[in-house]
Amino acid sequence: MKIAFPVKENIGLDSIIDENFGRAQNFLIADSKTRNFELMANQKIAAQGSTCKTGVFKKDAQVDAVVTRCMGDGAKKNLTSSNIMVYQAQKESILDNLELFENNKLKLFHMFDHCQTKKNKKEGGCGHHH
Repeated sequence: MKIAFPVKENIGLDSIIDENFGRAQNFLIADSKTRNFELMANQKIAAQGSTCKTGVFKKDAQVDAVVTRCMGDGAKKNLTSSNIMVYQAQKESILDNLELFENNKLKLFHMFDHCQTKKNKKEGGCGHHH
């Protein structure tokens, strides 16, 4: 299974998950069986004139799931409508979250679990308007 993680800096599986899914410059796409990975630019940011409905992954990326700390409702709807599962990150690093995923210890993302508890960044939330 190919799993996408938003990252600020690519240091392989030790990379830290970016707090903002939609604004992440890159995604590290990891294969949960082989642990091979590749870095992919966020297509929404890379494409000039992109809109909210522009996908963040190239179609040939064949991403099956996303692990993120926070994302807006629109992004979640776009991903789930494309049959991409969205999971809530529980740890900082990709490797730690990948291990949790492999042991069925990550739960499906629900914005009320993280985003809604503190709506603005001053309170420690994501700043999304859900």
